[in-house]
Amino acid sequence: MGLLMSCYNITFYYLNILPANNKNGEQIETPMNARDFLHKTKYELENHAMFADPYMLAFEHMEIFDIERAQRFATLYYPHILRTRLYQASTLGLLEDEALQFVLAEILDDEYGQGDITRSHMELYRNFMRAVGCEILPVHEYQIIPELADYIENMQALTRHGDWLSAVAAVGIASEWPIPRYYSCLLAGLKKIPDIEIDSLELFSGHISLDVEHSRMIEEAVLPHLSNNTNQQRFSAGIEINMRLRRKLHAGLYREIFASKCR
Repeated sequence: MGLLMSCYNITFYYLNILPANNKNGEQIETPMNARDFLHKTKYELENHAMFADPYMLAFEHMEIFDIERAQRFATLYYPHILRTRLYQASTLGLLEDEALQFVLAEILDDEYGQGDITRSHMELYRNFMRAVGCEILPVHEYQIIPELADYIENMQALTRHGDWLSAVAAVGIASEWPIPRYYSCLLAGLKKIPDIEIDSLELFSGHISLDVEHSRMIEEAVLPHLSNNTNQQRFSAGIEINMRLRRKLHAGLYREIFASKCR
């Protein structure tokens, strides 16, 4: 998908793809209750097929996370960490609903350390990088694998030029609801880095509880917008975009970190 198509048609492209749980292509005439719809969506995300991806299983099942591989993970994941909140900031600019604006602003405040630059999530991640022996380089010197480049391009397109409700779902639901389980899986492997101190993993452990609160805030703010089929479909489309891109990113990271020799 070219950038021009991404910018203007990405949400509508995914709206034409059947949701994973609608295998027969049947159209639901009566909208699901909004809260029931969210609870169903949450269950599907918390039990998503991505948790069976080889990348995720590698973290869960490894016996030791050797330092060379840990450094490879740290540097490849860093460009992703640097950009995640930028998608939330872009989505904020799409919104007219002040309740949703408030929630995204609160999430961004947490991401930036609530005014303490030493507590920003970017700095907490750099603490992890230092703990595994990585030198902190200028941002442009870090490799961006093709799958991450695709993630960046499409998430920028959606959150800058796409449908606002799909964007909210992508950055406020798909990027929040699965995270407690997601980071628990990563932590299972990261704790097996030789001599790693638990404080250096704060970025990962802290998100497990923080994103539960973020999810609750988003759920209440978005609820009034999910009373009809069209909006539920728009919402599901945003989640589908994010999860497809995330699983593609997983495949790339697995190739670079676990399936090939570290360079």
